[in-house]
Amino acid sequence: PAVVDKTNFPLSMVIGQEAIKSALLLAAVNRDMGGVLISGGRGTAKSVMARGLHALLPPIEKIKGSAYNVDPAMPEEMDSELRAKLIESGQNLEDLETEIVEAPFVQ
Repeated sequence: PAVVDKTNFPLSMVIGQEAIKSALLLAAVNRDMGGVLISGGRGTAKSVMARGLHALLPPIEKIKGSAYNVDPAMPEEMDSELRAKLIESGQNLEDLETEIVEAPFVQ
């Protein structure tokens, strides 16, 4: 079988597509954007750019078992299910176990 290289092409090496690169970088630093939808013709480096950015993103810390990747440093963004669990158990968010996971990526 053929060997597949899993190395991602660096985002900075893509020529052109400045608007898409800027949108991806802005979304990476501003979580309030909610994401970026990239559309375009075949062969315009859409997936290459998305994978290149994903390779740059650091892993994230989340509450272990959280269905919504709750950030332990952002209690104001806690979902109602976890909030109810904490109230029922009498625990604080800091009491829960955390885990480190790769940054989410949807393609």
